[in-house]
Amino acid sequence: MTTTTLARPTSAVGRAFGGTDRDDLLDQLSARELEVLALMAEGRSNRAIGERLTVELKTVETHVGRVFTKLGLHEDRQENRRVLAVLTFLRLPAA
Repeated sequence: MTTTTLARPTSAVGRAFGGTDRDDLLDQLSARELEVLALMAEGRSNRAIGERLTVELKTVETHVGRVFTKLGLHEDRQENRRVLAVLTFLRLPAA
């Protein structure tokens, strides 16, 4: 079984998402939620994340939903929450 290393890239990007520091947002995530977000950043689907972590798809969906909530990413037809969550993890400014 392969283990994903959880390390956030370091950068002095500043503030985003309404002035909330990204580190503060990411610090709200549990270790498992951060692990799920890291796998999302690798481009893995929910099903692939579940297989990697040996958990049910519904469990992954719950973790992903909590990531969205804790990062303040609400459903919006104009934005892709998964991409915005990964951008937050990678510390890239959203367009």
